[in-house]
Amino acid sequence: MSATENKPANVSMTTPDGRMSVEFRWIRDRFVHRVFVDEIEVGHSTDGDGEMDWPPSPPIQQLSLENIGGKPAILGVGAAGRGHWSISVEALDSLENPGLKFDLACRCPGEAGLLASTYRLTGDVTLSALHGAIESLADDATRVVAEAGNGDAPSATHRWAYCLNTGKS
Repeated sequence: MSATENKPANVSMTTPDGRMSVEFRWIRDRFVHRVFVDEIEVGHSTDGDGEMDWPPSPPIQQLSLENIGGKPAILGVGAAGRGHWSISVEALDSLENPGLKFDLACRCPGEAGLLASTYRLTGDVTLSALHGAIESLADDATRVVAEAGNGDAPSATHRWAYCLNTGKS
């Protein structure tokens, strides 16, 4: 993207109780995101660059806020190397445990490299995997790693999903 081109607009979503939000913003060649609780940043995605075929978080290049079934959802797609990524984000309705649900997938031919969402979480937030596994990294980062796809297929879809929830008040 040249300096004369317009960068895409930020896309954000807030939980029904107003405590937690996510904001996606364009940096270089992809959307990155930050998570807030009570308007204080409590974490952010760790993202790669245009040179990485398998970045630490999905390289989302198109993102929109849609209305699905009367509720807002963030939907996005992106690509790097031979992989094609998709993401959906929805706010959880639970007043007892408000949060955001992230559901991601990557379709790629052949063997995949790292397929994960990587975060630096610094505040009142918990991360729980719905599909995939959570790994703690030596540099205080945390990631949710994709479930293995069908290794026998020439192309496989790998999926991972997780929730970020506000911690106990």
